[in-house]
Amino acid sequence: MSVDVSFFQNLKAPTKLALLIAAGCVAVCVAVLVLAVLPTRTQVYTLRTEVAGLNATLANMKTDIAGTEKQRAKTDALTKERDTLLATGEIEPLLGSLAMRGKALLDPVAQQTGFAIENVKELPLLPLQVPAPAPEQLYGRQPIEFTGKGSFAQIVAFIAAVEEQQPLATLSGLLVLSQPQTPEIHKAIVTFEWPAKGEKQKTPAAKPAP
Repeated sequence: MSVDVSFFQNLKAPTKLALLIAAGCVAVCVAVLVLAVLPTRTQVYTLRTEVAGLNATLANMKTDIAGTEKQRAKTDALTKERDTLLATGEIEPLLGSLAMRGKALLDPVAQQTGFAIENVKELPLLPLQVPAPAPEQLYGRQPIEFTGKGSFAQIVAFIAAVEEQQPLATLSGLLVLSQPQTPEIHKAIVTFEWPAKGEKQKTPAAKPAP
């Protein structure tokens, strides 16, 4: 392809200079567009994409943090509830007797329900199966037998009230015996179990080095 330059050659020198300057400006503009503007636009687009990704990550982190605080509060509440149950539910000796402690705990319940406790007996501690190695402090199930009298409704009310007021007490035995001389009043042998501490494990002494 041939370019007719005769038109350009016939122009006056000032016009030629003006056209050359204009062509140079166009070339510079094209160079700036290609070398600076387009890469910058690409970089801006990339940065915007990265910023959007970082914002999404930040939003997820804030959500996780909020969930962590909520879970921590829930864990603290459950821990407090567990400690309260252990503090009020674990049975400990009263005047050296677990039977006396059981009687002290259930006498108010018996008075509320009309069940008359006549005798209390401490039964042997039932050890729990422990993992290996055994923990330093062992626990067991401490059964205590309550013998008393009351109507069938009073016996049932007594058991229900104990289970409500003593969350860790478990009914493990019930025997109701009718009394011919008092048909409406029965003799009842009620056994409840509480968690109780057993003996601490003794740490074996270290063998002397040979």
